[in-house]
Parts: sequence; structure tokens; C-alpha cells
Amino acid sequence: MKQVMSLCICIFLLGACAGTGPGAAPRYRMVTERETPYYLGTDADKVEDTCPGNDILKQYSCPRKQTDGFTCFDVYLAQGSPVNNQRYTLLQERIERQAVSPQPQCPVMEPTCEAFLQALNYNLEFSWYLVNFPTSSFPQCRETYDCKRIDCYLPPQPQNGINESTLVSCVYKRNQLFFVGSEISCRQVPR
Repeated sequence: MKQVMSLCICIFLLGACAGTGPGAAPRYRMVTERETPYYLGTDADKVEDTCPGNDILKQYSCPRKQTDGFTCFDVYLAQGSPVNNQRYTLLQERIERQAVSPQPQCPVMEPTCEAFLQALNYNLEFSWYLVNFPTSSFPQCRETYDCKRIDCYLPPQPQNGINESTLVSCVYKRNQLFFVGSEISCRQVPR
């Protein structure tokens, strides 16, 4: 019985060694080499993924059957805070003259929402210009639940013929998703 067991072990070891000998084909696995990703923007229409499937929502990984040395530009969705000037999307801008006291008074700026946002350093989180408003009136706000309205007044300028305060009212949707991209290469490496 010991001899039969020893013979089985020897046959098993010889079989295992035969698969790794000089005549056996080497075994490889495919790896995805990814360069450092960089920020592309928040607009899906302005990004292009050149990898198979052109999927801009998720990362591409090289399949086993991909050719060695294949390269493409992979675009995918990330969550967080985009760069300052793309952090918010303007949904409504209202500039109108009103016979009211200019409170709260606007920072020194042009009467535009873009200038207002810049004056607040693209940060609407703790601004005293925030106004409660029904977000349900904007379909984009129902999607993200993160919209803000900011109001301020520019004082009258009698020297320029403006005798009323100027209301600058802006509704912004906060962007929380953006696209990043990186060049990738598919490489075969030995197992």
C-alpha cells in the first residue's frame, strides 16, 4: 500500500513538473496600468472616452483577451466637489429695480449672478445672502436636493440716474459629480 501511495505521489509530482518545464508555454495575466487621473469637468458632453465601450460612468479595466500594449483614454465619473467655477450651475437669474431699502447689501460687484458668486468666493454654504425658497419649483433641485437661492441689493446710484435699489437674485444647483480621465495601458505580465 505504501508503494502504491509513493508511486501516486511521484506521478503527481512528475505531472506538475512537466507543466513548468522548458517546453511549457509561460502563463500571463493582463494588468491595467493607469496614469494619474486628472480633472476634466462637470459636462458629460465635453468629455470623450476612447476605451472599448466608451463608458464615461465607470473605469475601464483591461480584459484577459486584450492585446498586449493596447492604450486608450479612460474617462469616468467621480463624486466630490468640482473646481470652484464649476461648483454651481445657475438655474435662474433675476435682476430688477425695486423701491426698497438695499438690505442685505451686495458686495462691491457688477449686477450679475456670476459676479455675485465670485464675490462669495464660490461658497454658498454659510452665506447670510441665502434665502428660503421652494426647491420643488425647479426639477433639477428635486434630483439633487441641493439648490440655493441668494439675494442681495445694490444701493441706488442717483449720480447714474438709478433712484431705486437693484435686486440681484440667483438660484444655483450644486454640482457633486464630475469627470476625471487618465491614459491607460494593457500589459501582459507573467504569473
